Amino acid sequence: MTSSHDALYRAICAYPDEDTPRLAFADLIEEAGDSDRAHFIRAQIALSQVPIYDPLWVKARQFDPDAATGWCQTNTLPNLPAGYGWHRFEFRRGFPWKVGVLSLEAFVSGGEAIFECAPIQALSMDARTRPDFDVLADWPHLARLDRLEVSVGWLGSASIAQLTDSPFATNITELEFEFDGVTAEGLTALAASPLFERLRVLELRSNAIPSALLVDALAAAREPTALSRLSLPNNRIGRDDAAHLFALSVMSAIEYLDISDNPLGVDGVQALAKSGSVRGLRVLNLCKTNPGVPGIKSLTEASGLAGLRMLDLSTNRLGPVAVKLIGSCGGFRGLRVLNLAYNPVGDIGAATLAKSSSLAGLHELDLRGADIGNAGAIALAESPHLENLLRLDLRPVERRSFSSKARAALVERFGDRVSL
Repeated sequence: MTSSHDALYRAICAYPDEDTPRLAFADLIEEAGDSDRAHFIRAQIALSQVPIYDPLWVKARQFDPDAATGWCQTNTLPNLPAGYGWHRFEFRRGFPWKVGVLSLEAFVSGGEAIFECAPIQALSMDARTRPDFDVLADWPHLARLDRLEVSVGWLGSASIAQLTDSPFATNITELEFEFDGVTAEGLTALAASPLFERLRVLELRSNAIPSALLVDALAAAREPTALSRLSLPNNRIGRDDAAHLFALSVMSAIEYLDISDNPLGVDGVQALAKSGSVRGLRVLNLCKTNPGVPGIKSLTEASGLAGLRMLDLSTNRLGPVAVKLIGSCGGFRGLRVLNLAYNPVGDIGAATLAKSSSLAGLHELDLRGADIGNAGAIALAESPHLENLLRLDLRPVERRSFSSKARAALVERFGDRVSL
């Protein structure tokens, strides 16, 4: 490595929020012959500046998926000090930003070294360690982190208080608790804390907290909050708790809501539609929530849908009747990404989508495994309203293919923007 290479990398690690040294690094390595990595860095920086429904993201998902995942750059992961691992790494803006901790000793010895290896701003607590939050809260380098993830920790109110009271936790704006990472008491303590008021992202995934207690815990949040992204997948939130959840004051500022893989059912989705929470949403994930036709009807009749840009309704057993409601909804004119994958949409549903002027603004339409046949494929290819599509996914679940006529029509209309 050259001295310029080393100096730029040190600058990237020292100033992880700055893009200038990253772009300069990309220029340098491209001159040295590493154009793939240079492209990756520039692509991720560009993607970081726009929402996930922007055409730039849609094109990346279609033509450059590695730009989002970073799996193509695993060979660039640096060696880590003892006690850390890349077991749950993520790239952001071209460089790894999240590292897993494997031992308590990593907190108390050589803490500075991890930040010299990469521009680390996120830490994942490995389930095998059950890290002591006394140690974490007293760790000065906690101040360099934006995000913490805890799994299988069963953190209670005492541990959460240690974190929220830490003078070094002032920059934490993202928290994730997964696979029983927190107890109901711990979540209540978090929601009532000043730290919660600063959070922008809260993710609660697959926790065993009874859904009523989870909702009650979030009700402890004080106003106002900065929270704009709330993910609650697979927490067994059913219809009985949905109305309470969507009426919480904390929901009023949410722009990104992931409520997927919860048994909301018809009543739960109707509660969402009637609550007014949809008014500020930009992204809504209702995958595996079983809204049924009545739930979809309520959603399409809800007021305040104009700002919604991305809607995931995949894996919900929605057929042509539900698709007709979606296609005729004027409130969906602002949608840019629509996911109907793994629903029995069929040829009738595909023809309905093709005729929908309300969906003319779509950049991405996902119909993987949606039982689309030749007639539906041709209807999509001949649609007068899909001029803005940058990505159309029609890949089937089973091994079958469209007829030569249907394939030719799709390719002629969409070119490499269609996946078959």
